[in-house]
Amino acid sequence: MTSETVSVIIPAYNSSATIAETVDSVLNQTRVPDEIIVVDDCGPEDVVAALGDRIERVKYIRHEFNKGVGGARNTGYQASTGSLIAFLDADDIFFPQFIETAVRILSDRPDVELCFGAFHSAHDNQFARIKDRSIPTIPDIHFYKPEEILPAYLYDSTSPLINFGLVRRRAIEQILKDGLVFDPTIKLTVDFNYLLELFLQFDLITIENPCGIWRLRANSMSQDQLALWESRVDSLKAVLKTPAAASASAAGRKLLVDNQHGSIRYCAKILAWSGRRGQAIKILMREFLDCPSLKTIVLLIFIALGISFRKQSQKQGDWRGSIIK
Repeated sequence: MTSETVSVIIPAYNSSATIAETVDSVLNQTRVPDEIIVVDDCGPEDVVAALGDRIERVKYIRHEFNKGVGGARNTGYQASTGSLIAFLDADDIFFPQFIETAVRILSDRPDVELCFGAFHSAHDNQFARIKDRSIPTIPDIHFYKPEEILPAYLYDSTSPLINFGLVRRRAIEQILKDGLVFDPTIKLTVDFNYLLELFLQFDLITIENPCGIWRLRANSMSQDQLALWESRVDSLKAVLKTPAAASASAAGRKLLVDNQHGSIRYCAKILAWSGRRGQAIKILMREFLDCPSLKTIVLLIFIALGISFRKQSQKQGDWRGSIIK
């Protein structure tokens, strides 16, 4: 079997304070990747200066204008040569044995296309609390078929996380659209599109031991919940039009359709909670005309009558992401 080559693609925008630590976590891997590609997405900060001497060990590309994180990843993918691809954000870090462990797992299972690891979620001042950054020689792993991973991912779309995965290039080639991995029309949930298309088609192995740290930020885009859930609806609509969805099982397609309608109802709930009942009612009326359902009409009645309902809450760390307290 031909030995695998690994490309790590790092989009960079307003990340001068963290990118050196991120790149160091990749350079210090026990199995150093064959190439590290940093794509500077035309940010106002000096990425080259922030990288310092590390610039000699990476392939650096700067955009002439800002294309967003999906566009930066597309540029990095098109410049890459590896048979295994990792997308890592410029403020997150790999634990030293992550690439070695993921490569070994995929080499042992040539029939599996995807390997993702668990991770810690932490703010800057919590990083030092994570003392153990090792991955066992024989890690805890779990095998998932698409029908198993899809409902779990739709419930908690932060696990698996794009930043802690290694994916075979041949799998990514199956979801390219005009040579692009990430849909340029989707703004906030490009990761969601990418992973959904992969999870619809391919088996997955997860490393249940933490493989890195996902940096939490107080001013994250995800704080705008309405925009995030509206983008999720757009993502689901887009994925349902792809060949991946067309070739998926009937159960898989139904999961996406049901989640699309559930996400629309959740947008209406967010509007109602924020006092915009009129907008919520309009959304639900359109949704009911498009896809009549008891859930939609009940929610419409509740909001129209001003009846309060409990906010849904999801437990932190529901699946494999651990929150550092």
